[in-house]
Amino acid sequence: MDSAFAPQMEGTLMVRQELLDLLPKVDAMIFDIDGVLVDASESYRLAVCEAVRFFVQNELDWIVDVPPLTPEEVDAFKKAGGFNNDWDLTQAAALFLLFKSLKHGVKRVSVLKRLRPSLEEFLAEVSAEGGGLSNAEKFAIDRLELRQRRDLARLWKRRLLVQLAQEFYAGRKWCPRLFGFEPQYVDIEFGFLERERTLIELSLLPKDMKLGILTGRAKRETMLALERIGLTHIIPEEFWVTDDDPIRKPDPKALTILMEKLGANRAIYVGDTIDDLKMVNDYKERTNLNDPTIWVCMTLTGPNGEKNRSFFLEQGADIVATDINALLGYLKYVREGKGQRKKTKEGEGEIFPKLKGR
Repeated sequence: MDSAFAPQMEGTLMVRQELLDLLPKVDAMIFDIDGVLVDASESYRLAVCEAVRFFVQNELDWIVDVPPLTPEEVDAFKKAGGFNNDWDLTQAAALFLLFKSLKHGVKRVSVLKRLRPSLEEFLAEVSAEGGGLSNAEKFAIDRLELRQRRDLARLWKRRLLVQLAQEFYAGRKWCPRLFGFEPQYVDIEFGFLERERTLIELSLLPKDMKLGILTGRAKRETMLALERIGLTHIIPEEFWVTDDDPIRKPDPKALTILMEKLGANRAIYVGDTIDDLKMVNDYKERTNLNDPTIWVCMTLTGPNGEKNRSFFLEQGADIVATDINALLGYLKYVREGKGQRKKTKEGEGEIFPKLKGR
């Protein structure tokens, strides 16, 4: 069930068979930002890694002879679930290292990383409990002695970790606007956000469809990202749900709220992490027959990229796309009635002919 086309670059789309005749009736699209509209692999991930490195080296005075946290390990946190918020992820990564240090009495990072539990073991336990920072904290506290817990409470400076990650992300230029403070620890001008790259081709956006944003970014971060993409005049603030809202991602109620704001009946939510997929699946389980319908498209431009294709399908994704443009180009194609469908050998989907670039 592979369909391919090329608005500017060649992409691949996998669609569940039962949706093929329904997708032309979609009247709204809701977008995540990171990994969907912008490539944040060189911004948030690096900011998290640098914040953890700075913390253990300068605050804890550890011997940092290897990176305490790598971008690949950040991706592992994302796949575990519950770490959609990068500031929570920063705290959890430092917590894990502190837990191991207190448990083994080791402050050399290269030695610490070889000791058990491994990050994979830690994340498996946390994921089994539902994922997220609170379960990571519970894992550590349950396995430390009373004296070690007191040391953890003293050493694990959560606000400092968040501020470090924000300073690395925004730099001197953007910290005041995004977070309301001047950097105190990190002396860089622009921050890693300047490395973010736009993924969406705006000309592919359907002009007759309602559009919304549901993101783990705070409102100020959302505003800046959409400004840099060129979307603020296309998707106004009234159609955003951000991390500053009372009900926010990954609560499926956030989808209900946004669908009401949009006045939509059938929508596609486009995300890139397991939390996005779980949120839509939870929404489906809680809705009634007359409630708006939401399908989920998972892009492969987020953490782990192409490696997530089978994983997303196994976890119940309705659509898996190489990138956002593969989905938008496909929707434009079928809505204009150009598709000539051909069954795949398995009969589980349909192949769409390649389109030439504009």
